[in-house]
Amino acid sequence: MSQILNGRGVRAAFDADGVHLDRSDQRVDIPLAAVREVRAAQARAVDIVLTDGVTHRVEGGNPTATAAFAAALTAALPEQRDPAGSRLVTSSANRRAGFGDWWPLAAAALVVVGYLAYAVWVAATHGARVLGVVVGLLPLGLGLFGLGTTVQETFRRILLSRRGITVLAHAVGTTGKRSVVFEYTDTEGRTHTYACRRRMPATQLSYDPLKPKRAVHALSLPLAVAKAVVLFVGCAVWLVVGVVMVFGLLW
Repeated sequence: MSQILNGRGVRAAFDADGVHLDRSDQRVDIPLAAVREVRAAQARAVDIVLTDGVTHRVEGGNPTATAAFAAALTAALPEQRDPAGSRLVTSSANRRAGFGDWWPLAAAALVVVGYLAYAVWVAATHGARVLGVVVGLLPLGLGLFGLGTTVQETFRRILLSRRGITVLAHAVGTTGKRSVVFEYTDTEGRTHTYACRRRMPATQLSYDPLKPKRAVHALSLPLAVAKAVVLFVGCAVWLVVGVVMVFGLLW
């Protein structure tokens, strides 16, 4: 079992490898064997006390989450502890957020502002034509979303056709009304899940050994190509309809 505690300026999580404290500029990894005890020192603070007495505090979580995290981490501690304590702790620099982290949000904000300015201009100069600008967002949005999804899946299939590892995945449940959740194990013994609309007890999946969570279900080459073509054509139709409705008056 693993849990995450989001505190002030730090996120604490743990798994079989240990406790991980992520701050804006540093990541600290603490082996479970190096932890002597876990204290809920305050309603919103957890103290992780190492076997040599060094303490790491996580503050800012809500009281319920704080208590649950402390209890879960305590239950996960091994019987045998290592007295080396802080000498077993490792730290590394976290990459600070840069332009590459926020540029998609900034680009989206510019698109929204530009669209609103355009809609105001159409309403002021063409009156009722603004209705087409507003309604046209639906096909335009569907086309862009579908195109992005199709490009992503096509890229994933091309990539995994070159370096993917094929395994047999077994159905373990459902998500929503249509999707079936399959479970598969990578070469390092880690378990991952994959959801698709194949209603069968087992199916072949191809996953990326460099990023095992990236996977696709098996499709024959003709079927995969036909599916991509149909999706691309459908997205193109929606895009054309949306562009004509939104920007047609400019032509």
